[in-house]
Amino acid sequence: MFYVSKITPLFFLLSFVDLLFAVFSRFLKYDHIDLALIAVFGFILHTIIGAAYQIIPNSQQSTLRYPSVSYFVFLFSTLSSIGLYIKQFDFASALTVVSVFIFTVHVFSVIKNIRPVTVKFLATSILYANIASMFFLLAEISGDILYQTAIHTMTVGSMLNAVLGVQLAWIPMLLMHTLNVKFANTFFYIHQISTVFLTGAFYIFDYRIIMLAGIVEAITLTVFLFIVGKALKNHTLGKIPYVIKFFLGGLAFLVFGVLMGIHLSASKMLQFIEVHLDSMILGFGGLTIFGAMLHLMPRIVWNMVYIRKAQEGKQIPNVFQVINEKEANVSFYLLFAGAFLSVVFEFFMKRELSSLVYITSMLYFFYILFWKMFRFYRI
Repeated sequence: MFYVSKITPLFFLLSFVDLLFAVFSRFLKYDHIDLALIAVFGFILHTIIGAAYQIIPNSQQSTLRYPSVSYFVFLFSTLSSIGLYIKQFDFASALTVVSVFIFTVHVFSVIKNIRPVTVKFLATSILYANIASMFFLLAEISGDILYQTAIHTMTVGSMLNAVLGVQLAWIPMLLMHTLNVKFANTFFYIHQISTVFLTGAFYIFDYRIIMLAGIVEAITLTVFLFIVGKALKNHTLGKIPYVIKFFLGGLAFLVFGVLMGIHLSASKMLQFIEVHLDSMILGFGGLTIFGAMLHLMPRIVWNMVYIRKAQEGKQIPNVFQVINEKEANVSFYLLFAGAFLSVVFEFFMKRELSSLVYITSMLYFFYILFWKMFRFYRI
């Protein structure tokens, strides 16, 4: 790594706590909007910030200037999370706007080359995070913007752009497959059209327009699945890297979640809204983000430890040995099963049981990543 972001592990830990509390909030009788706000403006947003602090400077082969600014962003983000937990959304939304704006100015200062497709996707993701944060604040101040508009601007505009951009880089890289750069750049612009259409539909909040925009988004995502399928050609599931297994599991939930969203818009069977929510947040968001964490965190911590231990004349394990592959695979199957059962229980409206299953599946992931990384850092 050219640049090592020391703040990224802290943001990842914060986002894990955000998701844990979001899922636990069902036991506190929080409704699905409360859960979605905590998950989207906590778990998803803080993961994107943490990942961008690591990925963007490296993509530019540049060191981030004034790294201490990132600690102020983390402080505001942590306070925002606390506001979300106690349902002080006016406080949380104001701090979210401030933290996202400071983060944007900070990380954009290092961008000199926008040509790589991943940089385009991440930069667009950050811009949508600003818009979503402003919508969140306006929903509190004026009430003219719906929470659903802010939530879907964050998920469709920010999360999807970040995920697709990172996967377009990492999946070919991990499979040693050559990406068609021209085709990937064309897909970027196609996806922005469907994104504007879908986020605009939620701004208007007309179910017929949302349904149509959802269909366009589903078609666009089919193109992305085609790109992934070409990279996976001649690779069996058992032999692909565990990070990609997390990504593929997340994409399976994405497809189901988008189709469920189209169905909800057409049928208005809103009693199943949490099925869609669990598919997109716990399934797609959870598996994808945890897979990304498993790729980034060991490399960040290894670089931090390696420099310190090299100065002491000591040796440490190879970076590829930091995470045990068998343990990572076990965590994938546990999280996939946890997300799947959560969705199933939501069909039967067993909210607390759905949450209990997913929380249980998260515990092993916490052990293999955060606890083991902490012990590794302390060696």
